[in-house]
Amino acid sequence: MATEIKTGVLQGIEGVAVTVEVDLSRGLPGFHLVGLPNTEVRESRERVLAAVRHSGCRIPPGRITVNLAPAGVRKEGAFCDLAMAMGVIAASNGGGSGASGGPDGLDPGRRLEAVFLGELSLFGEIRPLRGLLPILLAAARRGDRLAVVPAAQAAEARLVPQLAVVAASTLAEVLAWWRTGVLPRAGGQLRPIIHDDDAARRRRALVMLQDLRGQALVRKAAVLAVVGEHNLLMVGPPGSGKTRLARILGRLRFPLAPGDALDTTRIHSAAGLLHRPALMTRPPFRAPHHTITRAGLTGGGPNLRPGEVTLAHGGVLFLDELTEFAPAVLETLREPLEEGWISVTRGAGHRRFPARFQLIAAMNPCRCGFAGSRDRPCRCQAADLARHRNRLSGPLLDRFDLFVEVGAWEGGFLQTPRPGTGTDPQGWRSFPREKDLARARERLLNRPPPLAPSAAALLDRLRQPLGLSLRGVTRCVRLAATLAALDGAAEVGEGQVKEALEFRKESLPALQGDPG
Repeated sequence: MATEIKTGVLQGIEGVAVTVEVDLSRGLPGFHLVGLPNTEVRESRERVLAAVRHSGCRIPPGRITVNLAPAGVRKEGAFCDLAMAMGVIAASNGGGSGASGGPDGLDPGRRLEAVFLGELSLFGEIRPLRGLLPILLAAARRGDRLAVVPAAQAAEARLVPQLAVVAASTLAEVLAWWRTGVLPRAGGQLRPIIHDDDAARRRRALVMLQDLRGQALVRKAAVLAVVGEHNLLMVGPPGSGKTRLARILGRLRFPLAPGDALDTTRIHSAAGLLHRPALMTRPPFRAPHHTITRAGLTGGGPNLRPGEVTLAHGGVLFLDELTEFAPAVLETLREPLEEGWISVTRGAGHRRFPARFQLIAAMNPCRCGFAGSRDRPCRCQAADLARHRNRLSGPLLDRFDLFVEVGAWEGGFLQTPRPGTGTDPQGWRSFPREKDLARARERLLNRPPPLAPSAAALLDRLRQPLGLSLRGVTRCVRLAATLAALDGAAEVGEGQVKEALEFRKESLPALQGDPG
C-alpha cells in the first residue's frame, strides 16, 4: 500500500513544500529513506519507528520505502518526522479508507491531506520546530488549508490566516484526531495572536530623550534618526552616553506595519529566535559584538543561516565601538545598506536574504578616546589618529546620513525646560513630542515634501566645495525632507538643506582627512 503526506522543510529563511511518499510492500523487513536526506533526516527512521510503536500501532512486516519529494531539494532537520510516521501508519491501514467521519465533517482520508509538521521523540511526543512559520507560509502558497503542528507552536501557526490549525502534543493525539475527527486537548493552546503594546515603552524612551540637556544637536539628530530612519554615526569619548542613546532610539522606532511584522516574525522563526508565539510588531534591535565574523554579520555557515543584518531587517543594527570591527567585516555592509538585501554564496548554494535596517553606530574619536576633549588630554600621536580614522572607508561613511559629536552631558540626564519655555521657536528641536514625531513620519510616508528650486540650486552650488558624492547629495535631500516634515513646511527650503549639511561627516574633526 502507498500513501502521500504533505510536509515541508526549511532552506535558509524560506520554507519549501515537501511531499512524503510511503510505500509498504512485501519483502525483507527494512526502512529505506530516499530523496536527498542529510544525516539528521536519515536518523529520523529510528525516531519514527519507535514513536509509532509507543503510540500503540503495529506495522506489518515488510519493506518500507519513504521518498521525500522533490528529490532535488536537500532535506535537513527533523521537520518531516510526524509526516513520515503518519505515512507509515496510513500505508499500514489502507490509507484510512472505509473509516467513519467525525465532528469536523472530514473523513480520515481527507484529514491526511493536512500538512503534518513536528519532530518526534522516541516515545511519540511532538516537539517544536525552528522555522515553523516560513514552512506554513510555503504550504499556504501551495494551496494547503489545514495543518497539524506541535501544541507548543499553535499560536505561531495561527499567524498564517489561510490555514486551519490542529495542535497536538503526541502522535497518539494526532492518530485519535485522524480516526475520529475529535480535536486533541492541546487545541486549547490556540490562543489569539498577542500584539506587542509598545506605547508605554516609547513614552519612557521619549522622556529620556527630552531629558538630555546640553546636547541640542545630539537631540535634534536623534529625532531626525527616528522620524526618517536615517543611518546615524555618533562620535564621542567613553562614557558619554552613546550606547544609551542608541538604545533609546531603538525603543522610539515606530511599530512595524502588518506585512513587515509578518516578514520579521518569519525571519526570527527561521533563526530559532521567536521566543514569544506572537506577531513581532516591535522593530528588532540587534547589537553584535565587534569580534563578529563576516558570516555572523551577513549570514552563512554550512546551512546558509541568516546573519545579523537579516535579523535586524525592519529594525536597528547597532554597531558599538565601530572602529574595533574588522574592516573587511564592515565593508560587507555596503550592499545591504544600498539595496536592502544581502546575497550569500557558499558551498551549500546561494541565498538572498532581506536586510533593510537602520544602521546606528558609535565610536571613539581616537584610540585613547579623548581627542578634542576638554576634560582629559589625548595620548595619541598623529599616526595613531590617522590609523584610527582609516579603519573606516569613505564608501562606508558615505552611507551614513547623520554624523554627530556626543560630548559629556551637563549633569547627566537632567530635565529640560517645559514645552514653550525654551528659546528655540521650533518646538520639536527643544522638546520633541510623540505626536510631532508621528505626524512627521506619516507625512514622510504618504506626502514627502518636494525640494524647492532654490534649495536644489543651493545644494548644486555646495556639492563640489563640500566634496559630496551623488549618494551624499541624495542622502542630504532625504534628511532635509525629514526636517521639512517636522517643521510642517510645504516644501524643502534652503534652511532645511543648510541644516542637513550640518550633519555631514565634514563637520566632525574626528572624521576629517582623506576620504578614501
